[in-house]
Amino acid sequence: MRLLKCLKNDMYLELLCFFFFVLSFTLNNPLDTFNGFYKIFTSPSILLTDYVFVGGIGAAFLNVAINLLFNIILIKILKIEVSGPIFAGMMMIVGFSFFGKNIFNGLPIYLGVWLFSKMKKKPFQNYIITLLFSSGLSPIVSYSIFGFGLPYYFSIPLGIIVGIIVGILIPQFAAHTISFHQGYNLYNTGFALGIISCVFYGIFLLCGLNVEAVKEYDSTNHWVFYYILGVFILGCVIQANILDHNVWKKYYSLLKSSGRLITDYIKDYGKEVVWINYAINGIFLFSLLLIFQIPINGIIFGSIIAVLGCSGFGLHIKNYLPVFVGTVLAFVVRMAVRGSFYIDMNLDLSIIVAIIFATGLAPICGKYGIFYGVLVGFIHIAVIPLMINLQGGFDLYNNGLSCGFEAAIIQVMAENVFGKERRHAKRSKNL
Repeated sequence: MRLLKCLKNDMYLELLCFFFFVLSFTLNNPLDTFNGFYKIFTSPSILLTDYVFVGGIGAAFLNVAINLLFNIILIKILKIEVSGPIFAGMMMIVGFSFFGKNIFNGLPIYLGVWLFSKMKKKPFQNYIITLLFSSGLSPIVSYSIFGFGLPYYFSIPLGIIVGIIVGILIPQFAAHTISFHQGYNLYNTGFALGIISCVFYGIFLLCGLNVEAVKEYDSTNHWVFYYILGVFILGCVIQANILDHNVWKKYYSLLKSSGRLITDYIKDYGKEVVWINYAINGIFLFSLLLIFQIPINGIIFGSIIAVLGCSGFGLHIKNYLPVFVGTVLAFVVRMAVRGSFYIDMNLDLSIIVAIIFATGLAPICGKYGIFYGVLVGFIHIAVIPLMINLQGGFDLYNNGLSCGFEAAIIQVMAENVFGKERRHAKRSKNL
């Protein structure tokens, strides 16, 4: 009864945070957890860095819990209610806290966003959504401090200054880039961050500061992630049905939405419907992992949690499934060209992550239909390997950068080249 009362009072994020704190000290002994957290704290954190590999599974969950707690306190202080975009932003923070974001490397960027609000003399609350998604560029702070091999008296100020500059640039830049793809990329902030990252990457190279590619992960199958994902899915289904007996009827209405930005499923349908949507999307991804026997490391699990957050922000099974089909077709072509149909995690991890994050292109299918959904999914797998070399690995939302270009291409093809819209899907609000 007490649990249901917490859920009715919208305290599900607090319960999730408590759950992560408990896991952090039960999966490892406290000493190992704190030692591992220090390793995470001092990691360059550039893509692809699995914090489970760097610090251990207990330390990774501690990092997640601390990041989530900080942002929960922040939105409470600002008196902001959890909407679909806020929920998506919080889940992005949870997901990427497994590979690239920690409490230290996000703070200078947050400070930059706050300074921007002061420069514009507007309430800080106006930029909260951008703020939550801004953590995708957190590795630029860590790498500036720990990655270049510079003395700390120089690297620490460098990292902080770079983070603040990034934070100042993000709000207006993210508002500008949405016009490029017309709202058909759910990870619009990732697109903006990727372009900013490209500029800093070029400046670093110009100054003789080399950025080295990182592959700090392994194919260890952490079965605890399967159980946690299963608990999340089951919990969402149970609590949604208990708190709203008409939840399935509302869910069918949600499936008619294109998902085009800016979409707020919590506002339009209620949090219970979002939980059902979360569960259905989770079951789909969970089934894929089991069918293809893909080991779950911190990067895979974090990617899934981040993606599922968009269940309140424009993603549902109907507008994502054709995109997924397109990514799988491209993956099969890729394996055929290599002459191997065996999934090698050391070679294919970035592609598996790309398949998961192709969800960002779901509004394309929701608006223009199945053909364009399959096409854009296929293109995504072809383009994504180029992106990390373009932005240097600083942008954790690497797929968001790629999705921005792909969404723009398909949108122009569907509306300007071939001259007609393919769907009568519900138009998203407040673009």
